[in-house]
Amino acid sequence: MKNTWKPVASARREIADLVECLDDQQRKGPTLCEGWTPHEVLAHVTTFVEIPLPKFMFNMARAKFDADVASDRMARALAEHPVDELAAILRAKADKKSALPGFPAELSLSDVVIHTQDIRRGVGVEGVPDEGDVRVVLDFLTQQKQAKLLCDTARLRGLAFRATDIDWHHGNIGGAVPIAGTAEAVMMGIAGRGVFDELTGPVDKLR
Repeated sequence: MKNTWKPVASARREIADLVECLDDQQRKGPTLCEGWTPHEVLAHVTTFVEIPLPKFMFNMARAKFDADVASDRMARALAEHPVDELAAILRAKADKKSALPGFPAELSLSDVVIHTQDIRRGVGVEGVPDEGDVRVVLDFLTQQKQAKLLCDTARLRGLAFRATDIDWHHGNIGGAVPIAGTAEAVMMGIAGRGVFDELTGPVDKLR
């Protein structure tokens, strides 16, 4: 990915703008990230630019290095701050690289792009992510070991995928019926979100 952190910064500003434009009811409503409101999703994304590495690692140790537990605790704690404050912090620090060892830009981009769609789909706001960003996310989720930090990648073994709106596929398309749909829907399905009715092929294997 060229200029690796520039797309991350743009995606961070986009999610900040999105949540800030929601009304109070929407900010407290559901998202496709189960258990989190848009406010809490924004707080989660903000943790990676706002919480210093020592504090981040302390929270990880406190959660016995269960990333899901640690992320939930940090997001809920940071969500004590108002949306407008979090959005301002995220915009101001959007260009900040991850301080966490082994966290590539593609991981950060995937996290933000998927969570942005979690919010849009959850509250019914139209919008699709940048096509180039989606390609990066799809490649990351299907090819990189660090993707296990975002979803259960063991589900993907032996499966083929094909986007119907862009030129992208993964796996042995000639030897297996692919799971197919728009690039955004394939991305969200791989990430474990409930968009399976928008996909064709052996979708049950992905659930």
